[in-house]
Amino acid sequence: MGIGRATAVAFAKQGAQVVINYKSSEVEAQETLRLVEASGGKGFLAKADVSVEAAAATLIREAERLMGGLNVLVNNAGVTRFIPFDDLDAATADVWDSLYKINVESIFFCCREAAKIMPEGSSIVNLSSVAGMSPRGSSIPYAVSKAAIIHLTKCLATVLAPKIRVNSVSPGTIQNTRWNATNPNFDMDKYQGRANATPMKRLGEPSDIADAILYLASGQASYVTGTNLPVEGGSIL
Repeated sequence: MGIGRATAVAFAKQGAQVVINYKSSEVEAQETLRLVEASGGKGFLAKADVSVEAAAATLIREAERLMGGLNVLVNNAGVTRFIPFDDLDAATADVWDSLYKINVESIFFCCREAAKIMPEGSSIVNLSSVAGMSPRGSSIPYAVSKAAIIHLTKCLATVLAPKIRVNSVSPGTIQNTRWNATNPNFDMDKYQGRANATPMKRLGEPSDIADAILYLASGQASYVTGTNLPVEGGSIL
């Protein structure tokens, strides 16, 4: 759903085969599959909790089996907890462990397995956030985990080059996602007010992020690796 769905459809429009992984949102995954196929791509569904090392490895092998190979990996799984930055006591060990497993470790597990089977010229794109670039976002553990993704991307880009390029995208505030619906502090008027103060004067759409991912995965970015691309309408300015 959200950015993941928009990305799957963007690749499908280019004629790609797409494996759509989900953990619990089967209904939404089925709808994404329908949209992928309606957009001219060939789609498959897979179910895996990528924060579990063995499950991530199985997912990559299943993707290879379904498609006959793997050229692009987009690591989009993510979770947060909505905790005010100044409520340090609420950032418990359980919160830190949960966010790090899903937001950071899952990327490493999937990248490690994918690197074993991806051919020369392949691309990996990881989803970070502007929260990983400055102290903002839904909670301190979330922001720190997103900062870790940016550095993990650079580390992987170093060791997987020149065979595989590895980059990350850092979205700003994106509307029309489930993320907003589960945020008790999300107020469209407030966020739109913030957006009006940015150079682009609007909130982002999932398609904005999908286009950035598509670029980094494509041959048009063949000399780009280890970079983090902020897509946030200039809000970090």
